[in-house]
Amino acid sequence: MFGEHSKGAQVSREALYDQVWATPMTKVAKEYGISDVALAKICKKLNVPYPGRGYWRRKETGKTVKQTALPPSQDPSKQQVTIHRTIRAEMTFSEDVAQRIAAEQAPGQTIEVPERLGKTHRLISGQLTTWRSASVDEYGAIQSGTLRQLNIRVSPQALSRALRIMNTLFCALETRGYPVGNQEGYRKTLGVRINDEPVEFGLEEKFQRIELPQDPKRRSSPWSYPRHEYRYVATGILTLKINEWVDGVQKSWSDGKTARLETTLNNFLVGLLKVAEALKARRLKQEEEARLRQEAQRRREEEEQRQQEKQRRRQALFNEAESWAKAQQLRTYLAAVKEAVVTKHGTIQPGSEADQWFSWAYQQADALDPLRSPKST
Repeated sequence: MFGEHSKGAQVSREALYDQVWATPMTKVAKEYGISDVALAKICKKLNVPYPGRGYWRRKETGKTVKQTALPPSQDPSKQQVTIHRTIRAEMTFSEDVAQRIAAEQAPGQTIEVPERLGKTHRLISGQLTTWRSASVDEYGAIQSGTLRQLNIRVSPQALSRALRIMNTLFCALETRGYPVGNQEGYRKTLGVRINDEPVEFGLEEKFQRIELPQDPKRRSSPWSYPRHEYRYVATGILTLKINEWVDGVQKSWSDGKTARLETTLNNFLVGLLKVAEALKARRLKQEEEARLRQEAQRRREEEEQRQQEKQRRRQALFNEAESWAKAQQLRTYLAAVKEAVVTKHGTIQPGSEADQWFSWAYQQADALDPLRSPKST
């Protein structure tokens, strides 16, 4: 639903012809995610005629309309086309999220950033002295682990303004029932939970890279490339970013020529709502796909067990038949041996060595015979 990249829809020349004469071009184009102008160009490329202006109006009013026949084409390059979506599909929202978005966009709901920091949020409280006295990195951004955990990357000059913006945003989010905090994971990072979906966000300042003039006195090897040196300058331009991969949703708001970042907090909050909805849709889809995979795996395992059971029972049957045949063969053999012994030596006396041997031999035949021995399952 969100964040998917279409591979394109393949459509034959004949199918496209049927579609544009069955449904208005604007509707067909919308299904493919392109404009009607782009669809008309595709039709012309494939030499597919399509209804002219006024065709559908005349047809709706009961007037006679003429459908242009599809001319034959032997050109293999014009038999089908792959149509790639160029217009993003409109994102759909639950009724609750749609209402929350509308509330943020309603007049009188503007989130205002005060001129002074005032009462600080728990994530900021107690850290000001540390952050203000911290050193800076090679870019000029404040080096502080606790500040980076809040996804704030600014120069000392922009710290006060950045904290006022983030403090206001933290309070506005929690007033609306969206808890803010450092989310645990492979690293601690700032995030907000909206409808149980964690969304990472942060604020950063733009640093401009300036190339320094080369020192003519510095000797360089004739075999090496010229070495450039740079310095970085804080611009004071701040940007709020949503650090989640979601396609089709605005994820950054910056200072502009006419409007400062402070005036965009409601829009940023709307962006958080949209991203959370997209993440939820993606998670539910992934969970459903995982459930379907597990269900398919379970069915495969059950089918494999059924096949194994069939094979086991079949083999058991074959083994029983083979054992029965061996038992019958053994009894036939023993009968022949007994007849030969009687013919040669006369009656076999009870308890004699021969009698004991025949008794043992018939027991072996009975043990082989599945009809006489206990049947195993």
